[in-house]
Amino acid sequence: MKNFLTIILGIACIAILYYGHSYWNQRIASASNTTPSTSDHALSEVTVKNDDSDIDLLELTKNWPDSSVDKFKQTLNEKKSFKVLFVGSTSIGSENSGVFPVVKKKLIETFGEKNIQVEVKTFNSTSTQFINKKEQEDIAAEKADLIVLEPFILMNNGVVLIGDTLENTTKIMDDITAKNPETSFILQPSYPLYKAKIYPKQVEELKKFAIENDITYLDHWSAWPDPNTEAIKDYLLPDQSAPSDKGYELWSESILKFLISKSGSE
Repeated sequence: MKNFLTIILGIACIAILYYGHSYWNQRIASASNTTPSTSDHALSEVTVKNDDSDIDLLELTKNWPDSSVDKFKQTLNEKKSFKVLFVGSTSIGSENSGVFPVVKKKLIETFGEKNIQVEVKTFNSTSTQFINKKEQEDIAAEKADLIVLEPFILMNNGVVLIGDTLENTTKIMDDITAKNPETSFILQPSYPLYKAKIYPKQVEELKKFAIENDITYLDHWSAWPDPNTEAIKDYLLPDQSAPSDKGYELWSESILKFLISKSGSE
């Protein structure tokens, strides 16, 4: 009888051990198939509810510098605001005029006011004057994540040689990143002029400079009418001191198409 009870207890112990082992194997397998944590998901597929549709914010940043996209992922994950700063001559506008107000409004509507800040700093100066006044220090103090820089190329026309313009552009970016290593840049030219001779060549040099130095370039000139034709006049004021309303509309649309990439647009 004693031996029989011992056998029964042994069988019971084996059954308990087997059941326990199977149970924990199932728990481990189940855990390995669970969905990623909220933080992992936030980095890979960030979406935001805007009106009645889900917008994948990261899909909209295809044209941004890679480092800006990475920083944007980080700020979204940390529920912080990503700061975009437009810098350049007064041709890009102010808070209330030019291309900037339209661009700011649309960027905030698209990305969400909790996710993005959009600001502007303009200067009525050449790039040399800008550097001599150490204005880049004030720009660095803004601690922007992304700077869209119009490097005073039209203001420099006839005053500052293109070689000096490019050197000044490099110094501006270097001085800013020395204080804010995570700041990225997009370069864009100012607006085109009717039948200009030297200015288009300078803009082409700026584009070449950006490509050679792996700096993102916003080529909005491709959207304007041929500057050597009468058609461009509708997009400029009579004295060419600034774009017309039609010109500002075209320019702002080009910037937005670039910064908000939709349906595979580039």
